[in-house]
Amino acid sequence: MPITFKRIELFGGAITANLPASYADVSNIREVPDHQEIYLDASGFSSVIVEIAERVSDPPTDQEALKFHFEDIVDEHDTSRVWHTDVAQLVHLPSNAPCYTLLATTTPPPATNGNIHAKTPSFTAVLLTMIRLVAQSTDIVVTVNIPHIPGHQEPSDGEVSFEERKFGSLVEDGIKIRDEVWRSLEVRDWGLFGAAGDVCDET
Repeated sequence: MPITFKRIELFGGAITANLPASYADVSNIREVPDHQEIYLDASGFSSVIVEIAERVSDPPTDQEALKFHFEDIVDEHDTSRVWHTDVAQLVHLPSNAPCYTLLATTTPPPATNGNIHAKTPSFTAVLLTMIRLVAQSTDIVVTVNIPHIPGHQEPSDGEVSFEERKFGSLVEDGIKIRDEVWRSLEVRDWGLFGAAGDVCDET
């Protein structure tokens, strides 16, 4: 089924992006940190998180910073694996704002003593995009999280194998959401990033 998108104002309209129309603003039901916007699938378990983070300069390389942001969101008890990293293209951002993406999975530890929660995912696929705003000393991190929960949220098209790039319908939908964010995300008010954000070189 095609995904319907709608334009969403983030951080008071300072950033806008297209997100699925079925996703709801989590801040309407619980407190969300000021530096984050979280949207959750109202009929499922997938989510999109947009975070304004301090620019990571140590580790020094962009690829290391990408993995730093990923490791920062992984639960310390989970097992994680990065399957793919690449350069991302966000068409409405300045050419001097490098963007990178990764595809990864996180897997919770096995349940002990039969303590299996009904909504515990067998694994979660993570599509993370990092936007580096050097002049603003900021990294924007956009994460699409796709939990695979037996009996609740499972792919409709059979076996998933990341080794063979058989991602399944849930992750394929997540990729569509990520790609729409790439096509649509715009910074409307650079003042969001403080005094350093007032001027942005778009050359």
